[in-house]
Amino acid sequence: MYGEATSIITNKLMELSRAVERMKRELFSSSADLFALLPVSAYETAWVAMVPDPNDPTRPMFPQCLDWVLRSQNALGFWFDDHVHEQSGLDFDHQELKNYKHQWSIADFMATLACLIALRTWEIDHFSHKIYKGLQFLRENMEELRKMGKSKEDGDEAGLLHRCFLMLELAKVKGLKVFPSAQHIKNEHFNEFKLDGREIKKREEDGIVERIVMREIAFENSGSEIFQSPSATACAFMISGKQTYKTYLQNLLVDCQLGVPPIYMMDKDVIKLCLVDHLERLGCAEHFTEDIKNVIDIQYKKWIVEELQAPNKNNVAFQLYKDSLAFRLLRMKGYQVSPWRFCWFIDDEEILSHMKDNHAFFLGPMLSIYKASNIAFPDDHKLDKAGEFARQILQMGILSMKFKNEKKFLATSTLIQQEIEHELGLKWLARMDHLEHRFYIERGGIYLFWIGNNSPYCKILQNDDLLQLAIDNFTTRQIVYKKELHELQRWSKSTGLSAMGFGREKTSYCYFAVASSICFPINIDSRKEAAKCAILFTIADDFFDEKASLDELFILTDALQRWDGEFLTGHSKVIFIALDNLVHDISRKSFQRYGYDVKKILQDNVSYS
Repeated sequence: MYGEATSIITNKLMELSRAVERMKRELFSSSADLFALLPVSAYETAWVAMVPDPNDPTRPMFPQCLDWVLRSQNALGFWFDDHVHEQSGLDFDHQELKNYKHQWSIADFMATLACLIALRTWEIDHFSHKIYKGLQFLRENMEELRKMGKSKEDGDEAGLLHRCFLMLELAKVKGLKVFPSAQHIKNEHFNEFKLDGREIKKREEDGIVERIVMREIAFENSGSEIFQSPSATACAFMISGKQTYKTYLQNLLVDCQLGVPPIYMMDKDVIKLCLVDHLERLGCAEHFTEDIKNVIDIQYKKWIVEELQAPNKNNVAFQLYKDSLAFRLLRMKGYQVSPWRFCWFIDDEEILSHMKDNHAFFLGPMLSIYKASNIAFPDDHKLDKAGEFARQILQMGILSMKFKNEKKFLATSTLIQQEIEHELGLKWLARMDHLEHRFYIERGGIYLFWIGNNSPYCKILQNDDLLQLAIDNFTTRQIVYKKELHELQRWSKSTGLSAMGFGREKTSYCYFAVASSICFPINIDSRKEAAKCAILFTIADDFFDEKASLDELFILTDALQRWDGEFLTGHSKVIFIALDNLVHDISRKSFQRYGYDVKKILQDNVSYS
């Protein structure tokens, strides 16, 4: 039985090692494609598919995006925006799709509408049946949109609904009759939405309406923030034709060949930082120690240079997210870094007020800052203040998300709510790493990234092989731990320690404490020997405190100082023999591994302790 368990563990460790080497090549080699970890957004891909070729406006500039739209329509006729869901809709069977359609969100509606507009933009005969199927689904589910529209909310959902009806106007211009009563819905429930104060009249020229709609979507975010949103950049390029936007889209399609992600970050350092954080949370970081060190070393060099520069107040949300994440990872790895790089905002009343008024936009950065505040030093007063402010913003976000969940606005809001509540509800120092890994894996290993209104809730770092590696790593670890615990229980019984008849039998407790702090898979001997020491010392402590007489204690102490237990009897003899065997075992393994005999050192430490 014992040999069979050892064989199983050996095979598991070999399989794990091969999987780790494969993932190292995929994630950290010079040819690694980190953008393959990003999910594909149907909404963003559809907008890029609409961009015409400047040299031939009758053809798409990026036909691969149009091909993706064609391939990705599901059996019921709509498109998932997969980055806002826990599971990819493309893998659902027909019955699961039917069940899901009652939970679809505004994001799905917009994704479907954008894909239909993209297909309609390029008049090709074999697109017609896909367009008909998509329109039919939307019409059949018009009541869901009515329900969404009846809830007048502020913040990010209001922004989504605003764009939703702008998209309906664009669909009308393209000749898509989505809802016969779409104008009625808009007037009845969304009179507060205006297009910069301009009324869209029925007889306005189609081209002007289309231009207004695209301009509203393209410039919803100002400044550099547009360069995180592929859809906004695509709209901006169609309107202005600027080379800057064209270059962005071309780079995007070079990097993201599988489809357009919800957010395209030209700052690739952010993806690397998120990847390191992802590996830590999955419990796999111990297998990528050198690779992670290389990433962190590079980030530290950049941090030192940037620390001397003035804070970047353009695109504040993104910069705060990046800097607080980098700070937390650097400090956890032992680097001396100051939190001022991202804590400067706490002294800017204008920005603080803006964050409170737009708390949904800043939930991602605030969660990152709150996590960073867990590792504040005693003199990090600004970090403490930043962490407390972040807590306030997150609590505001929780309240609004609970309301959204009732209204079924965003499927992923449940995951975000769980993550925020977990962070706020359980002190960081009170957590155990392995349980945190399990919680993260059971949640699907979904690394959430949300900043802004265009795609506020999205998952990134989507890799099934990496998630499977985390699962295999966790289960293998449990098999090893179970085997080691059984070995300790046999050892405790064979030495006679478990049959002393007094005191605390703490075999499981001691091993749990040791295994939770000594990483896997290395240090197997260290785990067992440390647990044996803890078990033995617990028994010895109870013997000294409760059971032994003064004479017995004097005799045992003298034997330990001489390291000679020849005349010991009873419990004293059991404790001494167990201790002597343990010292010899540790010494033998140390000599075999390092060529150094530590027996005398161990004996002296025990004798004089």
